[in-house]
Amino acid sequence: MHILEKKIGYRFRAPDLLEEALRHASTAEGGARKSYQRLEYLGDAVLNLCLAEETYRTFPSAEEGALSKARSALINNRNLVRVGEAIGVPDELRIDSSLRGKGGGVTRKMVADAVEAIAGAIFLDGGYDAAKQFILAQFWKGKEVEGLIAGFDAKSRLQEWCQKHREPLPRYRLLSVKGPPHSQMFLVSARLRDGKEETGSGKTKKEAEMEAAERLLSVLGEG
Repeated sequence: MHILEKKIGYRFRAPDLLEEALRHASTAEGGARKSYQRLEYLGDAVLNLCLAEETYRTFPSAEEGALSKARSALINNRNLVRVGEAIGVPDELRIDSSLRGKGGGVTRKMVADAVEAIAGAIFLDGGYDAAKQFILAQFWKGKEVEGLIAGFDAKSRLQEWCQKHREPLPRYRLLSVKGPPHSQMFLVSARLRDGKEETGSGKTKKEAEMEAAERLLSVLGEG
């Protein structure tokens, strides 16, 4: 078993796919030994699909713009490099010795590209479910996800607080809508029976309500 397979928790039925995912263009030899570039292309799409599906299911009240931001917060070079370093890509990536000799070595971009290639390789080898298991295990965790869940779930948490304290549910009120139809900004207030009130803004009414709820939770010491 390849050392990287142990770290990602997946055993390839076609080991050549993993070898390809870890082969930089500088070591490829024409058609006989392909670099990771084609798998990187495929893996990018698989990553986006898996995390788009997960954000869609996790945040049922979020609008398209908010979901896109959530996905972008999870799929970026910083996170790709973090995952790559965690599973040992820098040590396992094959690059031409001349690159290492020049002092360049394995760059952050190479690591990020290889992680996408690995996702593509798992998809080809084991199908969508296997790729999704790898992606969620590596990307759907940590402070980024905790922050997303806390933000998107603010209305639910505020509702739970009200029920726990036997208070009426908060009242949301649209205060204003500014800007042209294609780029509007909504301002909403969230108010409790005791008079506590906070406002929130967003490109949709729901986004504004979420922000108002999050601010009200902070006032209540639940943020």
